[in-house]
Formats: sequence, C-alpha cells, structure tokens
Amino acid sequence: MAKKSWDSDWIHFSKRARKGIVVLLFVFVIVSISPRIYYNYFYTPPTHEVNSGKLFIDKKVAKEIAPEKKKSTRYHRPKSLFNPNDYSLEQWQSTGLSKKQAQSILNYLKSGATLRIKSDLKKLYVVDDELYQVLEPMVDLPERIEKVTTETQNYRKDEAPKTSYSQKDTSTWKKSNNKKVKEVKPVSVNTATAWDLKSIPGIGPYFAKEIIKKRDEYGGLISLDQLFDIYKLDKEKLDEISPYLIIDKTKIEPININLATQKEMSKHPLIDYNVAKSIVFHRENYGKFKRIDEVLLTPYIDRDDFERLKVYLTVE
Repeated sequence: MAKKSWDSDWIHFSKRARKGIVVLLFVFVIVSISPRIYYNYFYTPPTHEVNSGKLFIDKKVAKEIAPEKKKSTRYHRPKSLFNPNDYSLEQWQSTGLSKKQAQSILNYLKSGATLRIKSDLKKLYVVDDELYQVLEPMVDLPERIEKVTTETQNYRKDEAPKTSYSQKDTSTWKKSNNKKVKEVKPVSVNTATAWDLKSIPGIGPYFAKEIIKKRDEYGGLISLDQLFDIYKLDKEKLDEISPYLIIDKTKIEPININLATQKEMSKHPLIDYNVAKSIVFHRENYGKFKRIDEVLLTPYIDRDDFERLKVYLTVE
C-alpha cells in the first residue's frame, strides 16, 4: 500500500469547501469592522441638559468658602495706631526696615519735614508700595487735608493765597489782626542753592539735592516737567512746589557743538552716544557748524529731536 502524502491526500478541500471558507472569512471581516464604521459615521451620542448653575459657584461665595491666602511679606504691621512723625529708630526697624533705612527716615524728619497725611509716607525713599500697604491701615494721620480750614478763613478775601503763582505776586499773607505770616519767596530753579530750595514748602533735602542734580545734567531747566524724571516726584508734588519755582531760560548753559567732545555731549540727557558721535564725525569731516540747525545734516537727529535740543546747543 502506497504511503499517503500529508499535504495532498490528508488535507484536501473540495471546490465547494473552498468557497465556503472564503464566504466565512468575508463575513468575519464584515462583523469585525462594522461596529467601528457605525460609531465613526452613523452613531450620534445622546445629549443631556445640564443645569450650569449647580456646577459653578459664584465668585463671592467661593471667596467666602475658600478665602485667598495672604501674600507673604518681609514687613510687619504695627499692633496699634502710630504717628510716623513720632516713631523711633527701633520702632521703624520693627516694621522690617534696616537700621540704615530707619535712620534715613529720621534724618528726613529732622530736616524740618512733616508727614501730614497718610500718602506722605510714599515720599519717604525707603517706603515702597509693599511697605505702604502694610502700614497704611495703622497710620494715625488723615487721608487728606481739607482745602478750607479755620485758619484760612481768617484771612481777608482780598489777601487770600492764590492757587497759581505769578512772579509779581510776592506779597506776604496777612491775618485780620495784621500779624504777618512767614513769607516764602519764589526762587529761580536754575540758580537756587540747596538751602534756597529747602525753604520751599514740600521740598526737603532729598528733592533739593535731586533738583540740583537734574538741573546740572541738563545745563539748566526749560520746563518744570523735566522734574518728573526725579524718583517719587509726581504731579501732586509738582503742583505743590511749582508756585515757588521760576524758570529763567537765560541761565541755560548750552553745549558748544564745535568744541565739546563726544564724551561731554553724551552726558546730556537728550544726547545719546550715536547722536554725539555723529556730531563729532560731521564736524571733523565737513568743518565746524555755522548754525545749530546744521545738526539736522547728521543721520541721528530729526526735526522733533532738534526742537527739543536746540535750546541746549550753541556754535559760539
């Protein structure tokens, strides 16, 4: 008896069986992929109404339930009300200031300055916004001073102080009993000494020093708005001191653009390194300037720059 081959004699499918296998495979594939096709192209998920009011909590309620954590700070709030004009060195240090910072406050107050309202604390160089927010609730000073006080009502109307200053208005205020009040004379901001400036209400040692420093940087001031460059000098402070300051443009010390070096010119607040370099380059290559408007020939100065700068330039 001949030996059967396992692949040709034992494993044998008829034509009908092969067709059945193909149909079975086809049905298997259809069953396998039909759910994916259905959910990807035909299925629409059901929608449900949700009452959003039950899911979200009002912000005010949320704050009551979970109040915000206070930001940490290196400063300490005094336990009781205090007058900053009477605070000692140790008490200022207890707020978180260093000994040097506390001493600078005492030096400022010893110069004759007085803190009249709460916001005057911001005038102190060492009191930043963070420290002010800590101290403000405990400061035993008024929020503001009323414009009309009992004392000012005693002045005769024709001799009452004016809100704006004119150079001719140098009269001394007088009370109804003819007693003189200390006279404050206006000073020229371009020639005043530190002592002159400190005699003006609202100007202490710090602002006197900074005004003179700013004046020297410019070679004289042509507008009081230039004082806004000074740290902590805001509009409120400028309105307070401006009636006592005179601008004298004849006291300006202009820069001779035919003689000044690049280094000397670049020290001026309105002249940067490139402007100074271009002025010197033009002068060395094309000769001295005959008129100050010839600086417009340099590449870094346009008409607007020239209008701001011209009062500080000379060719003589």
